[in-house]
Amino acid sequence: MKKIKSFLAVCLLTVLTFGTVAAQDMQSATDLFNAGGKALGESNYIAAIESFNKSLKMLETLTAEDRGEEGDVMIKECKDIIPQIHLRYGKELATSGEIDNSIVQIKLAAETATKYNHPEVAEEATSLIPQLLLANASNLLNAGKLPESIAGFKKVLAVDPQNADAYVRMGVAESRLENEAGALAAFEKAMELGETDIAPKQIAVIYLKRSAAAVRTKNWAQVFDNAKKSNGYNESAQANKLVGLSAVQLKKFDDAIAALESYYAADPNAQDKSGTLYNLAVAYEGKGNNAKACGYYKQLLNDATYKQIAEYKVKTQLKCN
Repeated sequence: MKKIKSFLAVCLLTVLTFGTVAAQDMQSATDLFNAGGKALGESNYIAAIESFNKSLKMLETLTAEDRGEEGDVMIKECKDIIPQIHLRYGKELATSGEIDNSIVQIKLAAETATKYNHPEVAEEATSLIPQLLLANASNLLNAGKLPESIAGFKKVLAVDPQNADAYVRMGVAESRLENEAGALAAFEKAMELGETDIAPKQIAVIYLKRSAAAVRTKNWAQVFDNAKKSNGYNESAQANKLVGLSAVQLKKFDDAIAALESYYAADPNAQDKSGTLYNLAVAYEGKGNNAKACGYYKQLLNDATYKQIAEYKVKTQLKCN
């Protein structure tokens, strides 16, 4: 009988010991929870996150009976507040320009919000991630770190494939690296996604440069084709000039007249006015419209460069009135 009493005494002691430990853990979890609230009030987000996470972990190790209703409330509040803190901290880091660190916090906000069943926070955080990635890549672009910026824009597109702005900026980076194929692909994709301002203008510039380069080798077919493509994306006076000059050389007189008259109308007092008038005269003469040709040749009778040929055309060949 004496042995039975001893055994019961040991069991009772064990129960009391477990009860004491549980009470201590509950108190520690409560202290951590309160410390988290205090840190959050002081905008010490790192300390707040650490305290709430430790409190949550400790509370979840306790039985429902040991933690009681108060513990259940704290568990819910920890799960409510942790994603919010990550989100708030991430936003503040972004505002201060710490984009890399901001992205880390926003991703944690999305992860914890999903884990703790807060879809509205997860949705907001998920929508912010491509914006932050875009800002980071754009900073690299502005700093002249072109390959790094391109890698950054690809990260944006990995999470947001429909981001036309990322394609535009990637196209700019590729252009600065003189990778025309990469730039064109990026700008064209941006246009597919509805970007109708910057992308077509940038594509027009690429084709305009190709056209101007072909002038140096007098490859008039390339001059013409690239200038026409440039105008197809964004009409410009310079492209019209190149279309006109190359079209005269290729005897595409209708194209030459349309382009050169448009170029001349844009700036009737341009420095190359005489050359434009001469090529218009040649184009009209090539079409057999001598009246129009005479009108342009006559405007060159006092021009130092074209006077001799103009006099010959007006007085001898075309016999203009």
